[in-house]
Amino acid sequence: MKKLGKYLLIILFFVGLTLFTFSLMPVFRAFSNGLFWIMTLVGFVTSFFCMFGLIYRPKEKVRLDSKYVRKGTIISRAEYDFLLTLRSIEPDKYEVVPQVCLASVIDKKTNNTYRNELFRMCDYCFVDRDTFEPKLLVELNDSSHKRADRRDRDAKVAMICKSAKMPLVTFWMDEDLSFGTVRKTVLRAIKSA
Repeated sequence: MKKLGKYLLIILFFVGLTLFTFSLMPVFRAFSNGLFWIMTLVGFVTSFFCMFGLIYRPKEKVRLDSKYVRKGTIISRAEYDFLLTLRSIEPDKYEVVPQVCLASVIDKKTNNTYRNELFRMCDYCFVDRDTFEPKLLVELNDSSHKRADRRDRDAKVAMICKSAKMPLVTFWMDEDLSFGTVRKTVLRAIKSA
């Protein structure tokens, strides 16, 4: 429909321009018996408004089709408690950042421009305190990760991390999450990278 309107404006522009041009010719003035002023005005106005319609682009209004609300927190209480445990592991050497998108720590180097698979979140990322170089991704899984869709997502994340040579460690909420066990696992993964 927009294309049809554009073509109509182009046609009317040339009709108005033709009318305006003919109205200024001496032969047409002699033939029209004084109507040339009306033809000149109609031709000019038609051409002007059609040109304006072709050039003018109104600003598009941004519309929200959904309602959005700010979350109360970005991590659950269990994730926060585990974050405190992780931050206690060599705090002078590493910073632990929660809720990190894979796209923040991994680049895609193939010609395919789609990066949808990198817009998955990892629970935590260990980064070098001085350079913020990513060192290790950590996942904290609860029972929901045993569902088929979550297992597929976790497998995809693991494959991406392996391909990028980004170490990934997964802890389960129902396993031993004592400081000594977690520290040993994290440091071994960072050093082996």
